Amino acid sequence: MADARAVAMRALVALELGQAPRLRDALDTRTLPPRDQAFAFELAHGVLRRERLLDHVLLGLAHRGLPEDPRLVAALRLGAYQLTFVPGMPTHAAVHATVQIVRNNKGFANAVLRGIARAIVDGPVADERRDLALGPTRVLRLARPLPDDEALRLAVVHSLPDFLVQRWVAAFGIEAARQIAAAASATPGVFLRVAATRQPAALAAELTAAGVEVATTAHERMLRWSGGSSPFATAAFRDGAFVVQDPTAAAAAAALPCGPGDVVVDLCAAPGTKTTALAERVRPGGRVFAFDVDAARRQRIAENVARLHLGDVVQIVDDAGALPRADAVLADVPCSNSGVLARRVEVRRRLQPSTFADLVPLQRRLLAQALTLSKPGGVVLYSTCSIDPEENDGVVDAVLADGATPRATVESRCLTLPKAGECDGGWFALLRRHA
Repeated sequence: MADARAVAMRALVALELGQAPRLRDALDTRTLPPRDQAFAFELAHGVLRRERLLDHVLLGLAHRGLPEDPRLVAALRLGAYQLTFVPGMPTHAAVHATVQIVRNNKGFANAVLRGIARAIVDGPVADERRDLALGPTRVLRLARPLPDDEALRLAVVHSLPDFLVQRWVAAFGIEAARQIAAAASATPGVFLRVAATRQPAALAAELTAAGVEVATTAHERMLRWSGGSSPFATAAFRDGAFVVQDPTAAAAAAALPCGPGDVVVDLCAAPGTKTTALAERVRPGGRVFAFDVDAARRQRIAENVARLHLGDVVQIVDDAGALPRADAVLADVPCSNSGVLARRVEVRRRLQPSTFADLVPLQRRLLAQALTLSKPGGVVLYSTCSIDPEENDGVVDAVLADGATPRATVESRCLTLPKAGECDGGWFALLRRHA
């Protein structure tokens, strides 16, 4: 799997050098066989998801600091990630294969990685500042202690900005902050929302026959990919039998009241997963008008709509001025992504204390626009994949208090905190415009 490691390292270096805005733009796995594609994807995403902690571990052994060479730093992080967070990875494989892709300072890389391997022992956590749990019976004895303060310790262990964890503690309390932080560093689940034209049990059987391992979930029309072959290489995927969507996002779309014959506007629609859910519900006779300001992202809406055979229901709009008045409007607005940090791994790099306040003016404008587009008596769902009150309750309350926007009443509000392996975080409020 050396090629998979090299592909992951190239993507990480490109991101570090600013040659790509997002990891997925830099990660090109097309030349790899399917198993290696999955390994390269997990390595690259896992390293970014755990970057701050990996650097903390490495700095305990690299006494002169991390090297300036971005390729060497990326390789060290890759090796450290494999040793600590890839279950069943043999030490010799992680060290040798990683050192092989280093151009210079192979001896230094070998020494640091072997130092990490020696520090991994069997046993319980004896000191929360010195021991990092890697599983029920394995710990990493840290050469560099973690902070005394629990919030700051959570920030390092789960590779988050200090201010963000402190913000969670202030908003939700330390117990909830532990859950949110743990979810942020966990590998997120992959959930498949079954198309309305298919039955979940029949689709599960079809995927199982194709070598895809799936499990049922608490959500009637959702399966979870649990192993085996990739579901995205199957005939079922190509035929539009399912779309990837987290349960929290699916719940937000389901909270917008609409049915057969309704006109619905999806105001920030890309990549179209909520658009397709709404389109399934307005058949027969209804229409969904999907708008997004980004032309490239509108193409992703078109791809999902075509694959799910919903072209007769969905109209993709490239000019917001052409959107009609609607029975229901979805405003799934741009946000900090603070509820989906495990999935959008680059976000933690760019979050700043000012991020939330900076986004609020745009969010208010979009909610006001959604209310204007709704018919009198119609409904608007304002949703984010943020868990921050400033972007959620704060925005809704401010718009409702603004006399320049159509009057409306909040019918419900819902906050979902992220939970490792189970769901992303997110928030929505259902508003009804006054008749």
